[in-house]
Amino acid sequence: MNLELARIAAQRGQTGQALHYYHNAIYAVWPGDQEEKRRDTRLELIEYLLSIHAQAEGQAELIALEENLGEDPSQQQRVGDLFLRAHDYEHALGAYHISLKSDPRHEAALAGAGLAAFQLGRYPLAERYLQEAVAGNPDDTQSADLLKTTERVLQMDPFRRQRSVAHRDEIVVQTFATAGERLMSCGIRASAATAPGAKATLADSWAKLKPKISEEYLRRDPDLVEQAMDLVFSIERQTSTTQTSPSRTSPAQTGATCGTPTGADLALLLIAKLHEGN
Repeated sequence: MNLELARIAAQRGQTGQALHYYHNAIYAVWPGDQEEKRRDTRLELIEYLLSIHAQAEGQAELIALEENLGEDPSQQQRVGDLFLRAHDYEHALGAYHISLKSDPRHEAALAGAGLAAFQLGRYPLAERYLQEAVAGNPDDTQSADLLKTTERVLQMDPFRRQRSVAHRDEIVVQTFATAGERLMSCGIRASAATAPGAKATLADSWAKLKPKISEEYLRRDPDLVEQAMDLVFSIERQTSTTQTSPSRTSPAQTGATCGTPTGADLALLLIAKLHEGN
């Protein structure tokens, strides 16, 4: 009865009442398999919370559910999917890890783990999971696209520890050129990618530093590496779009003309985020 009342309240948009009855149902005495009934009811509650964008409440219910879930791979994979929807990537990765212990080739769990690791900025781990997901399911285009971006991030990050100095300098030269192309592209399309003064400053800074960004100069003056990459990161951040509805709003109206970064520009934006505060 509590479950039915919860469903009626949810349909009517009476969130407080729905939560009250869902919790009554979860902790009620059920005939038959009580644990299964409680689990299914909590899952229904979580689906409801996520459907109304109550991410924090959904996350709390998921954590409560996970504590008594056990290691059933299908259940852990489902919980991992729900944690992804709640934007709780750490718990999602943990659930997928448990699922994959029992079934290491589970394609959906591999794809979910790859996405969670990607969102956490753990790109080497994301690469491994995504490679396995795509190998098991070549039709998984989402994982394939994510894998390409992950590989670019790993290839284009000059600060990875295993880089030789020569390789690092080569990457800095390439990424500096990519950021310059991004600036010029924005200037060609329109003049409102950032505030006009800010954009001019970035362009002037890039032009002033450009003659020094060569492997020879970088070898002589290692401090140029950080200076160049700071500018690269600034360019990619400030030219990334703030537009939320491209189909409905023109670039001129939003003040963002460079569009959503893709390819190398997207990779550089992710690398900038990875090294924020360093």
